[in-house]
Amino acid sequence: MRRLAAMSVVAVFAASLLTACGDGGATPASNSTPTRPASAPSPGPTGPNTPAPKPLPSEVTVNASLPFRNIEAYAPLLLAEYFGEFKKENIKINIQLVQTNNLVVLMQKGDIDVAPAAPSAGLFNAIAGGADIKGVGGGVGWSPANHQGYYVRKSLLKPDGTFSACDLKGKKVSTGSATGLGSPAVVELAAYLKTCNLTVKDVTIVPLGGADLLAGLDSGAVDAGNLSDPVWTTAETSGHKLIIPFTASITSYWMGKIRTEKPDVAAAILRALVRTSRTYLQGDYRGNAEVKQGLIKAMGATEAQLNGPSSLIFDPDFKFPIQNIAPIETAWAEIGGIVNFNKPLSDSQLFDDGPRTTALAG
Repeated sequence: MRRLAAMSVVAVFAASLLTACGDGGATPASNSTPTRPASAPSPGPTGPNTPAPKPLPSEVTVNASLPFRNIEAYAPLLLAEYFGEFKKENIKINIQLVQTNNLVVLMQKGDIDVAPAAPSAGLFNAIAGGADIKGVGGGVGWSPANHQGYYVRKSLLKPDGTFSACDLKGKKVSTGSATGLGSPAVVELAAYLKTCNLTVKDVTIVPLGGADLLAGLDSGAVDAGNLSDPVWTTAETSGHKLIIPFTASITSYWMGKIRTEKPDVAAAILRALVRTSRTYLQGDYRGNAEVKQGLIKAMGATEAQLNGPSSLIFDPDFKFPIQNIAPIETAWAEIGGIVNFNKPLSDSQLFDDGPRTTALAG
């Protein structure tokens, strides 16, 4: 078990920039924070339409949730529903909109079985307290075409179009979700503010994300905020300025007690997600008219938002980005008052590769 390193947030952020786009991960460079072990490679067939479906004996309803539908990183879940990959496993998928700060309670109760979500402080606190919730997969990286990150509204730009961290003092900022300072995106925000000797206490955090955050930037209700794919494309077109780009992914999928109570269903869910990633989301997937139309309909996106080359890289083996977690935990601890544990959670507390390994075996 690693000790919580006394790293500065700037050092953590610098480490997060060392991204390996192929697996959507960042490898922390500090000797005091060694890279966590990667999850096992695929043991079975690979390529489109793998792993093959293994329909459950009878139809099972699976409850999934998303904080927003219009986030492209959640495409495996949305397209698995759209293209019928869950049906091939005899799963009836029920996708609900649930904010991450409400997900923990619902997943502990068994009301939500699986959910893609950024790892929030609330989720980690619950796990540290014994909640039976673990990461089971994910794996999304960014191509050079991706401009995800914190945008500042255009009316705050100087006449020459510039903006600095000092200009953010006293402004209203969103980390991109209802979790506020408990969002992993606080790492980049804190590092940016530190360049002007500011902290997150020098800004007002507002709980907005997705299209609501974009509307807030347009109206002036929010001064800056973290925008994901494909919403950032509209912000960029509107003239809002990217001030803090992201390069390391923490998109991940989480499961509750369904992993242990219904392992066959858990594996079937992962088969559908992996198969969707391999079949529809490799390479320039937006260049495939059928996939692009599926994204538009499933996400409620506009065609303009999905124009241009694909800016996300989906891991065909759906690996959980566990190597990117430690910097987030360290940053939360440094800010203070966010997490109720004083050392990083162990891999066994955070991660269960059983459903994915079973799914990949084919």
